[in-house]
Amino acid sequence: MMGAVGGPGDPQRARRAAEELAGRGVLGVALTFVDNAGISRVKTVPVRRLADAVTAGVGMSPVFDVFLVDDSITTSAHIGGPVGDLRLYPDLDVLTALAAQPGWAWAPADRATQEGAPHPACQRRFAAAMAEEAATRGVEFQMAFEVEWFVGRVGEGDGGRDGEGISPACTGPAYGMTRLVELSGYGRELLAALDEQGVPVEQPPPGRWPPPTG
Repeated sequence: MMGAVGGPGDPQRARRAAEELAGRGVLGVALTFVDNAGISRVKTVPVRRLADAVTAGVGMSPVFDVFLVDDSITTSAHIGGPVGDLRLYPDLDVLTALAAQPGWAWAPADRATQEGAPHPACQRRFAAAMAEEAATRGVEFQMAFEVEWFVGRVGEGDGGRDGEGISPACTGPAYGMTRLVELSGYGRELLAALDEQGVPVEQPPPGRWPPPTG
């Protein structure tokens, strides 16, 4: 999901967006970027401060350029370190209220220097530049995700976190209809959230990707 990539934005537009979000019960906005380890890092602001975030940015250390997936920190002679500060600027083009996280909205962030210049290691800017370069060569990138997760009940079974056990949330056989019956409420809320968020649930026909539209 990518809109316009840039730095300081329009405060009037941000105020209008904040008012609209507040009217929908949103209290906070999560500003995220994906670091070099593939981890989504976040800073949050109250929705009423969105205009400030758009014009002045939100502070984030450049050290995250050398963070590893387990939060340990490596070193580089060229980039990343604990000294100084960067600014995160939310992209209002893709600002979204989160259907499954009531009270929250989300926007991807571009990283810039304290002076508002592009940060050389901003991954989002790099991706946009590569997509633009590919387009000049007649190449268009498309991608999709197959998302899998486990639904369990804490306090039962073995393992789990903090000494608590965890067990599957349903007891039926794999792909059995009884699983849907037992978790029909959860499944309904999941589909409703995806629909409200505008996230399609797709199953392409054999040998066809992406699926036809229209």
